[in-house]
Amino acid sequence: MGSEPGPGALIGAIEERASEERARIIAEAETRAREIRAAAEAECARMTREAMAGLERELAAEQQRLLGQARMKARMEGLAVRRQLLAEAFRRAEEKIARLREGAGATAVKSALAEEARAAVGEPCTLEASPGDDRITATSADGRRSAENGPAARLGRARASMEHLVAARLFGETGGPR
Repeated sequence: MGSEPGPGALIGAIEERASEERARIIAEAETRAREIRAAAEAECARMTREAMAGLERELAAEQQRLLGQARMKARMEGLAVRRQLLAEAFRRAEEKIARLREGAGATAVKSALAEEARAAVGEPCTLEASPGDDRITATSADGRRSAENGPAARLGRARASMEHLVAARLFGETGGPR
């Protein structure tokens, strides 16, 4: 007959088994901890990439906004200079017109203005001269058509045309008259 193990041997076997079980649990826990750490690092990297991409989009949008503002400011400043130049050109034209009224060619200028007004209305028509501003008004015989021609009227039309060009340059083509 064989001998049965004693209580000490049984306790030793239980302790040995418990030690093996503890080592196995620790190894599984360490493996699981490494897996969790790797997943967390991957998630952090993904979140960092997404955050960086979002920041890059925001920065690009801000850059475009600032660039647009700078372009608009440059256009506005350029147009302001053009307007000043136009105002100066029209001021000089008004001075020249005033000198022409008093000069030797005043009669020739009035005749040319009258001919242009007559041509705009057609024959037969009546002509009326305004003494203060050299304005000539032609009215058709039936009264349905009329044309006003004079230095001030011509300058006014030219100024309106130039303002339209400035507005088109600032705001884009409007499709209206030039």
